[in-house]
Amino acid sequence: MSTTKEPDFDYQTYMRQHPPALGQIRRGPAAREERREVAKSKITIRIDTDIIDQFKQMVPDGQGYQRLMNQALREWLMAQGVTELVREELQALTAQVMVLLQEGSRRS
Repeated sequence: MSTTKEPDFDYQTYMRQHPPALGQIRRGPAAREERREVAKSKITIRIDTDIIDQFKQMVPDGQGYQRLMNQALREWLMAQGVTELVREELQALTAQVMVLLQEGSRRS
């Protein structure tokens, strides 16, 4: 199941090639103080068991897998923004090239 507009996008391969920085995940009282500043919502969501198992395997003893899932979602959303920005820039450049080509063919 693809979650992007690109039909051949494989999120598992992407995550293997771009693993999250697990060393930056902080625990303990200081980390809890930092997290209080970030607004979070508690929701109920259904996620396939195999997906949860894969995230649990990426962290020691399944600790912090929800945080890892949150980070993966955040990175995916950021990647979508970059993809859209690149797409818009390419469309603008293509339009400029088309105008230049049409002007060149009129001169000939």
